[in-house]
Amino acid sequence: MANFLEHVGHMHAALLESFMTYTSDGIVVVDLDGKVLEVNRAFETLHGWTREEAIGMLLPMTPAHMHDEVRQLYGEVAAGRDVNGYETVKLKKDGSWFHASVTLSPIKDDLGRVIALIGVERDITAQKRAETDLAKSEERYRMLVELSPEPIIGLDDYEVYYANPAAVSLLGAQSMQEVNGRCFLDFIGSEHAVDLAAYIEHLLGSEQSSDVMPMKLVRLDHTCLDVEVKVVPLASRGSSSMQLLLRDVSQRRSSEASLLETEMLYECLVENAMTGVYLYQEDKIVYANPYLCRLFGYGHDEALRLGLETIIVAEDWAALQSIASRTLEGRLSAFPFSVRGMKKDGTLVYMEGLVTSTKYKGKPSLLGTFQDMTYKNDAEEALRESAQRYQRLIKFLPEPIVVSDEGVVLYANKSAMKLFRAGEEGELVGKSLFHFIQADHHKPVKKILRKVLTTDEPSQFQEIQIVCSDGEPIEAEMSSIRIHHYMGKTVTVSVLRDVTDRKQAEEMLIRSEKLSIVGQLAAGLAHEIRNPLTSLKGFTQLLKSRSKDDAFYFDTMLTELERINLIVNDFMTLAKPQLSQFGYGNVNGMLEHVISILSHQAIMMNVALISKAHKALPDIYCDENQLKQVFINLIKNAIEAMPKGGNVTITAEQTNSEQLRIRIRDQGEGIPDTIANKLGEPFLTTKSNGTGLGLMISYRIVEQHHGSMTIKSSENKGTTIELLLPVHGEPLNKTPTAHIG
Repeated sequence: MANFLEHVGHMHAALLESFMTYTSDGIVVVDLDGKVLEVNRAFETLHGWTREEAIGMLLPMTPAHMHDEVRQLYGEVAAGRDVNGYETVKLKKDGSWFHASVTLSPIKDDLGRVIALIGVERDITAQKRAETDLAKSEERYRMLVELSPEPIIGLDDYEVYYANPAAVSLLGAQSMQEVNGRCFLDFIGSEHAVDLAAYIEHLLGSEQSSDVMPMKLVRLDHTCLDVEVKVVPLASRGSSSMQLLLRDVSQRRSSEASLLETEMLYECLVENAMTGVYLYQEDKIVYANPYLCRLFGYGHDEALRLGLETIIVAEDWAALQSIASRTLEGRLSAFPFSVRGMKKDGTLVYMEGLVTSTKYKGKPSLLGTFQDMTYKNDAEEALRESAQRYQRLIKFLPEPIVVSDEGVVLYANKSAMKLFRAGEEGELVGKSLFHFIQADHHKPVKKILRKVLTTDEPSQFQEIQIVCSDGEPIEAEMSSIRIHHYMGKTVTVSVLRDVTDRKQAEEMLIRSEKLSIVGQLAAGLAHEIRNPLTSLKGFTQLLKSRSKDDAFYFDTMLTELERINLIVNDFMTLAKPQLSQFGYGNVNGMLEHVISILSHQAIMMNVALISKAHKALPDIYCDENQLKQVFINLIKNAIEAMPKGGNVTITAEQTNSEQLRIRIRDQGEGIPDTIANKLGEPFLTTKSNGTGLGLMISYRIVEQHHGSMTIKSSENKGTTIELLLPVHGEPLNKTPTAHIG
C-alpha cells in the first residue's frame, strides 16, 4: 500500500511538472510580498522576461499604479480566499500591456500556513477585443435596421410590434404609433393574405426563412404598391415572432438598371483595386483579381487552379481554415487576419486581410482580401530593434536622465534612480519632478521647461538643489531638451549631474586660500602688535606700583591688555610653526580628558555633558594634543551656546573600517542661515567677545588629519557638528615636522 501511495505521489509530481511546462497559461509563484519565486515557460513567453530575469523581481508584471490593489488581493489570498477569473492589466518586459484573466491560490506548508501564492494568467486581450467588436457589431446592426432604406417589420402573432422608418413610410403612416398593434394581413391584398398566413404558419418555430414572395401592399391611404416580402423567424420553435423584410418593386426596371450599373462599377473597382480580392468556393479559388495574381506571381488561369493552402504558409493556414469554416457556417460575419503567404518563387510575404461569407452562383463562398504588409512588418521590426537599442542605451547611460510630461516623471534611467536614491521606479515614475527639487528652485526650473518646449535647442546647465527620496539634499545641474512623439506625446528629457563633490572641493579651495592668507596676515600682524604690547604692559605695571590710588584703572588696563595678548596668541597659533607629534591615539581617552577639563565650566552654566561614545573604537593616527584642542574648542562653543543651560551630547562611532564619526550636539538657539554657511572664516562669530579664530583653527587641524568637519544648525533647534576622521590616515608630512597648525 505504501509503494502504491509513493507511486501516486510521483505521478502527481510528474503531472504538476508537465502542467507547469506545457500549459499555455502563464504560471508564477510569488512570496507574500509579491517577489517572484518561480515561473513557467508560458509566463516567459507571455511577459518577455526569462525565468532568471523574473526570479527575485517585485511585482514585475503589475503596473505601478496597481501595486496597492494587487497587494490587497495577495492579502485576501493569504487569508485563505481563492481569487478566480480576476480580470486586470499585465505588463510585458518591453513596457507594453495586455488584458489578463488571473487566478490566485495560496500555497501552504505542512502546518497549513500560507507561505507563498501561485498565480495563473491567461491572455484575454483577443477576447476583450472580440467583446468590444461584438458590442460595436450589435450597435451597427441596430443602426443598420433603424437607418436601413429597406422596410423591416416585426410581427408577433401577426400583430405589428416594430416598423423601421422605411417601413412606416412604405405603409403610408407618419409614425410607428399609427401601425403599432395592427394585424399585418390588413395591409396585404386579399388575393395574397391567405398565402402569406400559410407561409407564416409553416415557418413558425423553424430556423429557415421563406423565399421572396411578390405581393400587393395596401397602404393606409388605400393606394397599392407591388412589393416583395421575405419572412424570417426570430426565435426558437413554437414562437410566433417573425420579421418581415419588404421591398418596393414598383420601380423594378429602374432598380435593375441601377443594379447593373452598380455591378459594373463594383467589377471595375475590384479589377483595378490595389488589394488582392478573391472568391473561395469548394476548396479552390474561383475568382482572383489582377493584383492578387501579381502579388503571388501566378497567371490568372494558374491562380484559379490553386487552393488557399498553396499560397498561405501551412502553419498559418490551419488557423485561417478554422476562421473560414466558421464564416461559411454563418457563425462569423467578417473576420480580419494576419498571415504569411508563399509566392510562386518561394518568397515569403506578410499579409493582412478580411474574410466574409457571400454567395457565388447560388452557393456559399468566401469573399476575401489580401494586402501586402511586408514593408510594414520590416519597418516595424526595424523600429522595434531601434527602440530596444535606444532604451538600453538610455537605461545604462552613466548620466542621470529623466523624461517628464508637464512636470510628471514618465521614465528615469538607472543613473537617475541612483542619483535620487530611489529603490524602485515607483518612487519616481508618476510623481511630480518638482517633488524632488528644492522649493526655491521651482520657479526657474519651470521657466526652463516652458522655454525648451518652444525650441529644439537644449537649455544651458542650471544649478539646482535636489531633495533625494531619503530627504537628503544634494547639489546638481540640470539641462533639458524637447523630444517629440514619446508614447504619442511631446515630452521633456532632462540630464542631471551631481555637483556636490565639485562644490565641496571649491569651498575647500576657497577656505584653504583664506587660511593661507590669514596665516600670512597673522604672522605680520602678531609680530607688529606683540612688541608695543609688551611695552604697554610693562609701563602700566610700573605706573600701578607708583600710584596706589588709581589701582582700579590700572587693573582694568592690564585686563584689557591681557585680552589683546590672548587674541595675539590665537593669531600666532595660526601663523607660527608647530611641531606635530603624530602617533596612534584613542578617541575615547581624548574625549574623556576634554570632558573632565570642561565639566566645571559646564556645571557653572547648568549644562550637562553626555558622552555616548562607543567603547570599542580603534586607535587612530593623529596628533592627540591638536585633536584635544579641537574637541575643547567645539565642546566649549556648545556650552557657551546655552546660557540658560541644557545638554551637550557627544557621540563617537566607527562608520566603517576606515573612518570614525564624532558628533557634538547642543540645545542652543542655533545659528542663523546668514552666518551658518560662512562659519570658519576669520573674525566671524556669534559671541559678543569672540574672534572666530577658534573654529578656524579647528578646521585647519581637521584638514591636517585628512578629515572633514560639517556644521548643521537650525534656529531654536540647536547645532550639530560632525567630524569624520580616518583611522589609518597620515598627516600631510609623514614624519613629525613643523607645519602651519
